[in-house]
Amino acid sequence: MKFKTFAVFVGPSLILMLLFIAAPLVSVFLQSFYLTQPVVETVEVESCTAGFLTQNCTTEIKTQPVLDDNGAIVTTTTFVGLETYKVVLEPAKAWAAISNADWRGLLSIDFWKALRFTVTFTLITLPLVIGVGLLLALAVNNATKSIRGP
Repeated sequence: MKFKTFAVFVGPSLILMLLFIAAPLVSVFLQSFYLTQPVVETVEVESCTAGFLTQNCTTEIKTQPVLDDNGAIVTTTTFVGLETYKVVLEPAKAWAAISNADWRGLLSIDFWKALRFTVTFTLITLPLVIGVGLLLALAVNNATKSIRGP
């Protein structure tokens, strides 16, 4: 096969995979090093209701987001580096559980519990789906052979 023909067949698929798979993965990975939070301000709100002879007033302190000129919430983005990963992975707790061979302690960490479930689900589901699909394909193939004849 000539390279030009190969490129015409494979090129669109590669471009779309780069656009819809690789680019979002890289973007999310880079965003994971930053923390974006809304800017909030503390406001004292006084609410008064009419009473029989006097007004009943209550004062509450509320936090509300700061809005810009267009009415959008103002946010700040700060670089946090690997702190997000440290919070999720809990390396000190994980290392203590591994060094003590305390697997229940390791699985008490949410990330490791989710990773174990994902790996188990994948290792059980994937062979079953591929095996059942292969058996169905073989059954259909053999059925069509018997219908077609020799």
